[in-house]
Amino acid sequence: MTTGDGDAGGRLFPEDLDGVDPVAAVLLADARRALSAYPELVALGAVFTAAEQVPDGWQVVCPFDPLPQGAREILADHLEDRAAFGAGAGGLAAAARTLRREPVDEVTAGRRRFRIVRIEQLVRTGPDGPEPPRPTDLDPLPASGRVPPARAHELLAEDGPGSDLATAELLCQVLDAAAATGNEPSGAFLTPVVLAPAFTVAERGERRWRPVGRLYDAPQQARDSLATYFRHVVPAVESPAAVDVARFAEAAELMQDRTRRNGIAVAGRRFRIVRIERITLLGPDGPEPPRRTDFDAH
Repeated sequence: MTTGDGDAGGRLFPEDLDGVDPVAAVLLADARRALSAYPELVALGAVFTAAEQVPDGWQVVCPFDPLPQGAREILADHLEDRAAFGAGAGGLAAAARTLRREPVDEVTAGRRRFRIVRIEQLVRTGPDGPEPPRPTDLDPLPASGRVPPARAHELLAEDGPGSDLATAELLCQVLDAAAATGNEPSGAFLTPVVLAPAFTVAERGERRWRPVGRLYDAPQQARDSLATYFRHVVPAVESPAAVDVARFAEAAELMQDRTRRNGIAVAGRRFRIVRIERITLLGPDGPEPPRRTDFDAH
């Protein structure tokens, strides 16, 4: 039996399956297959969010932002919204003012503790290019009406999803990449926690693949964005020949059928839906805040 990408399925599962959760085993097999088929890891840069300490760990409460100060401003808005409708309004409002006035990475309001958290973004690549979505990634069908899981409620916990051998290998690659750029984390933050992946569209250029769209929570959202580009942007902005307009329209239909297509070639151009991994590091006192070497616009 094979699992695709040239890996023998039997090697990807633990030898002793007694007591192994079937879903966890499939996810682990998928991750190990990805490490084999797409062994190179490329760091795309960090993003930042805000998390609140809860009994089971730290829970993400805000969308991601490319800058620490952007995450602080989003958290300030979040706290002001809470202050308008809940108890402890004075403390929440005061914490929001502190975030807008000072480059702080942690605030407290009453017994509630909030922190700005650093999230590393990475993409795997192999001989055929960047990694597409995995079979186990949550991927609603086109026009199903189903909403992908909200990233603003992810739990950052040491024993959360992804705490396995594949994650440990990912951590080693992350630390190697950080060492190469002189942007290493503090030794206090070495417990990896994998967050839900993001997805984008990439186009193949003369020498490499390059991202051409924003990030999405589910592969189908990225496919839909590519279909919109084919239907509306190409004819209106790029003005191709009439025969190519028809080809792009056909390609748009293919990207939105029920086959969950992750790559397509049209009019001499190649596109792919690409999977973006996201990982944060935990220490004894919680998740890693921004590093001193991270650019900040405060």
